Amino acid sequence: MRSRGVFFTPLDTPGFRFAQERSHSMEKPRITIGIAAEARTRAIIDGRVEVEGYRIKVIHDSLSPGEQHHRFEQNEFDVCEFSTATFLRTHEVNRRFLALPVFFTRGPRHRNIYIARTLSHPAGLKGKKIGLSRYGATANVWSRGLLYDEFGLKTTDMQWYVSGHELFIGYDLPVTVERPEKPMQFGQDQAHLGKLLSEGKLDAVIIPGDTGYPAIFGGGETTCEMEKFPGVKSLIDDTDQIISYVRQSRIYPIMHTLAMTEAAVARYPDLPIKLTEAFREAKKLSSQYMTAEEIAGYDREKEVLGEDPYTYVLGPTEMTSLKALNRYQIEQGLMKRELDIPSLFVRGTI
Repeated sequence: MRSRGVFFTPLDTPGFRFAQERSHSMEKPRITIGIAAEARTRAIIDGRVEVEGYRIKVIHDSLSPGEQHHRFEQNEFDVCEFSTATFLRTHEVNRRFLALPVFFTRGPRHRNIYIARTLSHPAGLKGKKIGLSRYGATANVWSRGLLYDEFGLKTTDMQWYVSGHELFIGYDLPVTVERPEKPMQFGQDQAHLGKLLSEGKLDAVIIPGDTGYPAIFGGGETTCEMEKFPGVKSLIDDTDQIISYVRQSRIYPIMHTLAMTEAAVARYPDLPIKLTEAFREAKKLSSQYMTAEEIAGYDREKEVLGEDPYTYVLGPTEMTSLKALNRYQIEQGLMKRELDIPSLFVRGTI
């Protein structure tokens, strides 16, 4: 008997099996991507830029960066905007993840070291207690590296207080890290650390935040929020000093890198190149999602560097920066050896 408008085909017939196989062959694989919603990713999030042959599910507005990185480590995404320092550490011990040359948040870390007005020079941090959200967070690795390169401060010269949950750390650290009995949840560290600094319980804190042109020229949201705490200010806020550092060192810190699981690379060999090109296309449309102030700031950022830091290539500045991040993690006890940087990336994408 046939119901009106519904047709039944016996499950064991050749016709049913052919229709099922055809349906499966026509269905595009679904790829889950975790990224932040910002001007250079908006065209992908909005669906204006597609990845040929794939259905893209973007997770962009429900997780803090730390939680997003943690979930990628737990294999909840195929592709993710990932902590660059954590990526290097995981790659040193296994090859669960591979990178694409898509570098999101970048910028110098000078303004992200905060003090309670009693210090006048970075050298004064020696022997002092510094607060962090996570010891291994990329921005914190960069800041300690800056203190080491520019001011001769070793990681072991200071005491460390860590308020939050760590991501992957594979080795015993060379310093004793003080931690609260109950770690702060992802995204809640800034207010906690700012309060401790303002109350004199910490001598300085390093807060991830302000990247791009605000990291160079100031006026960023993180700095404005931190300066609401009585007596708190950036330790290094000299714009000329920051520009000189960027130009002379050719280090332009990379906080987040687009990474894929090795399983996704193996299963979808054409996906890495298609994804890289999709993000390049989205970047070309990014000015449509920027304010006039943001466009002007981005132009000033390019002028300082003498190049566009968001062309998504592994150029000389990116090589210098990633080698520095590798070196800093060795000094800080987070890694043991130097990596071959090009080998971190999916073949054919650089």
